Amino acid sequence: MQVQLYTMQPPQQPPPNVLIAGGGSGGHVAPAIAAAQSLSGEGASVILAHSDRKIDMEMLCDSPFDGIVLPAVPFSINPLRFIRFCARFLRASKKIRSIIKERNITCVLATGGFVAAPALHGARKIGCKTVLLNLDNPAGKANKLAVRWADVVLSTVECDLLGAILIPPPLRKCVISDSLVVACKKKFGLNPNRMTLLVTGASQGASTINALLPELAKKNAPCFHGWEILHIAGTTHIAEVEQAWKEANVPCKVLGFTHSMGDAWGAADLAITRGGANTIAEIAMNAIPTIVMPYPYHEDEHQRSNATPLERLGGVVIATDHKELALNLDDAGSIILQLLKEHHQRFTMRQAMLENPPINGADAIATFCLNPQNPPKPQNPKTPYK
Repeated sequence: MQVQLYTMQPPQQPPPNVLIAGGGSGGHVAPAIAAAQSLSGEGASVILAHSDRKIDMEMLCDSPFDGIVLPAVPFSINPLRFIRFCARFLRASKKIRSIIKERNITCVLATGGFVAAPALHGARKIGCKTVLLNLDNPAGKANKLAVRWADVVLSTVECDLLGAILIPPPLRKCVISDSLVVACKKKFGLNPNRMTLLVTGASQGASTINALLPELAKKNAPCFHGWEILHIAGTTHIAEVEQAWKEANVPCKVLGFTHSMGDAWGAADLAITRGGANTIAEIAMNAIPTIVMPYPYHEDEHQRSNATPLERLGGVVIATDHKELALNLDDAGSIILQLLKEHHQRFTMRQAMLENPPINGADAIATFCLNPQNPPKPQNPKTPYK
């Protein structure tokens, strides 16, 4: 009699389920999407929890991941708003606990913003693993609150959060250029025979930068000869910025927002931006010579801190935003005009970044979220472009 042998197959493990909470600004949603892409590539099922702000919805509209709105609101010392903050915090925490149970969530990752703290609070209450990602130095108020409920703290910069593990910044695939310069320019309808100046105030635009560039062009028309402008002005500023560039008589393409920042960086020969953590990481990854004008209303000046390592490397120049047009024309304006004409300086800035290429930290985040036994802290962690 012939005996047939059967090999016992080990039972298949269900894919891990990860909830990522981050929102309130593009700077919190972008790393959430980046981490989600990496986690998904590792076989995880991902759900994104975010705020009800318009920018969150815009950034997530093309995302393949499930999303939910958390009822959280920003912290405030105003008595009535503080009561509202507390009530919404508890509601959001309860909603997170419900989602964890319904979807068998194995880890909650918070990428910052006012939805982060209630998400980690809810996860900790029922014993779900928690990971906090910090992007700024000093850490923002939301992360300083959220850190008390985090099992693991990751940071893309050296910061004041106790026990933070240093990792490279996470970047979405759509912010990394994968096309030739000419192809990127054509995607925006730009002239490939002209140099491109990219002007962007990040996801919501920057009013002082929006005002500075067209006025600078009006007063210094010869310096803009041979250049074309790609200006991402923010959705509420398109008409006024278009009119300003029309008066300056400089070829310009004005957008409110774009999901294709990789192509925008790929088209740029020079850029002028704010200094958000994601923006600085995108500059380094795409090696674009840039003038960084940090947001002038942050008392802790964390955007200047974000850009300082890249300035030391030689990839960017930091210019002060004085909030007044006349002062900005004299100060940042002179730096812009110099870099418009100094081709060798722009080449040197680009080379400095190409010779020190950063690493995309999204994979590192996925490793910490999916490993039941958290990986050991690196002995000599280094930030990219430092």
